Formats: sequence, C-alpha cells, structure tokens
Amino acid sequence: MNHRQQLGLGLLALVLWVGQAMPGLAANLDEQLDLRPNNATRGQSRDVADGWMQLGNEQLAEGNLAAATESWAEAAEIYRLLGDTQSAGRAYGSMGAALGRLGRYPEAERALVLRLGTARDNGDRLGQVYGLNNLGNLYTNQGRLLEGQAHFEAALQIARAIGDPRALGVSLSNLGRVATQRGELAEAARLLEAAINYRILASDYVGEAHSSNSLGDVYVALGRESSAIVAYRVGLRAGIDADDGPLQIRALDGLLGIYLGRGNLAIARGYLDQRAALTLGTAANLETAVTYRWLGDYYLLTEDRDTAHRAFTRGLIIARDLQHKTLEAEFVNRLLAL
Repeated sequence: MNHRQQLGLGLLALVLWVGQAMPGLAANLDEQLDLRPNNATRGQSRDVADGWMQLGNEQLAEGNLAAATESWAEAAEIYRLLGDTQSAGRAYGSMGAALGRLGRYPEAERALVLRLGTARDNGDRLGQVYGLNNLGNLYTNQGRLLEGQAHFEAALQIARAIGDPRALGVSLSNLGRVATQRGELAEAARLLEAAINYRILASDYVGEAHSSNSLGDVYVALGRESSAIVAYRVGLRAGIDADDGPLQIRALDGLLGIYLGRGNLAIARGYLDQRAALTLGTAANLETAVTYRWLGDYYLLTEDRDTAHRAFTRGLIIARDLQHKTLEAEFVNRLLAL
C-alpha cells in the first residue's frame, strides 16, 4: 500500500470519527512560507493531517507543484475539521504560493485570502505578516504593484509591532522589490539594505541571499559596481550556507557579469568554475545552457575562438532541445559573430 493510499484510509477513518464527535461538521514557496511547527494536540487524525502536509512538502521538493497543492488541500481540510485553524492557515499559505507559481492566480488568491483570514481570526499576527506578504507577491507577479505595495506596507506595520526580525526582513525586501520595479532605485537600495540587516539577525540565510542578490542588481543599475560585488558575494555566501543552488547561481551570474565586463578574467574564471560545478554533469537544463554561454563569452575574451565555438554550439543544442527561443537566438548571434 503506497503513502497516498495509507493517507486516504486515515482520512476515511477521520471522516467517520468527525461524524460521531462533531455532527455539525460533515486552498510561497519560497522563502516566505510560514514554517513554524504545529502545536495542536496530537492524535491519529492529527498525524494523518501532518502526513498530508509532509507529502506535499516532498512533492514540492520534487517539483511536482500540482500534486503538492492537492496534498496540502487534504491537510487543510483535516485541520479545519479538527478546529486547528492556525495549521489550516499554513496549509492554505503553501497552497496559495504553489498555485501562484503555476499561474493559477484566482485559485491562489482564494487560498491566500483564507490563509490571511484564519490568521486574523486567531489573532496570529505573525501569520498575518506572512499572509499579507504572500498576497502582495501574488499581486506584484501579476503587475498589480499598488495592491502589492499596500499589502507589504500592512505587513511591515504588523512586523514592527511584534518586532520579529524575519517578518521585518521579508516585508522590507518585498517593498524593495516593488521600488525596483517602479524604477525608484535609491529607495529600493535603502529598503533592501535594511532587509538584509534583519535577515542576518534572524539567521535567515535564504532570505539574506534573496535580498543581497536583489540589492546587487539595484547597485548595478545605479552604476555602483563595487557595492554590487559586495552584495553578490554576501548573496553567494548565504546561498552556500543555505545549500541553495539557484541562489548561488544568481549571485554568480551577477559577479560574472561585472568581472567579465571589466575583463578581469582571473577572478571571473573562479566564479565560472563554481557555476560549472553547480550546473554541468547533470541532466541538461536551462542553467546548463547558460553556463555554456558564459563559458563561450569567457573564451572569446581569452581569444580562444575554437573553444568558444564549441561552448556556444553545445549551448545552442540544449536551447533548441528546450525550445527556449530567446536563448537559442543568443547562441546563434554569438556563433555568427565569431
């Protein structure tokens, strides 16, 4: 019997129990999910709900977002029947973040509104901060910047009242992202600098890496390359501490852009080797292709055109296999320019 079947039998037992005991009762994934431990009374039905949550988390780690949302929906319903609205709210938050990544925005909004509502009903101010931030992210990802900003500002106000450094860090970082998208770069830098301080205080390595990489991008846009290098290096170190490959890659790309642009090949080579270690030797994907693009650019600067040609050709093959037209065009243009 597989895990899902076992959980299904557990859920059936729970429904029968609920019908007897309660006759009146017969949805970010990233760095912004509220991952506090559950504190409700233990029991068989509670274990079933926790099992669905764990299964959803495993499916998320495997990249199966659609299946994860279904598992979290099962968990949320059981928590609701048990009267544990706080845990149900966290399940709704996980669902909403995943649905948003899938582009299923109306469903994501409904789940995140439920997440925020349960936090308000419980007087859970920290839960309200995460709920507001997740809703704000959903809106900004759709280009609804004013709505997103309003939710982030409300989250920041609550975070300041409770003084939680992680909550402060995520709220300030999101406001910095909105400022960046609005072209208010000086304000974005101020907000992201403050966010990083709180994320360091909270030992939030994932959040620190996100904010530092975003700050590096802002510094580059402001022409402050030396400051950008520091920010990207902080992002890289935090990404390593968090054992998060994508965050490391983002920092490395920022550093490679600066050092290759300066023609500083010795330093660039070290960062290029780090990127290659993270992306080559595995199944070919988008990041593999991008590494070959960086390699080709590097070898062009060393005037090794044959090696550059081989790197661009390998990247082109991967881009075509992935049907990534933009990247394919970049490789074609580079090869034509050789």
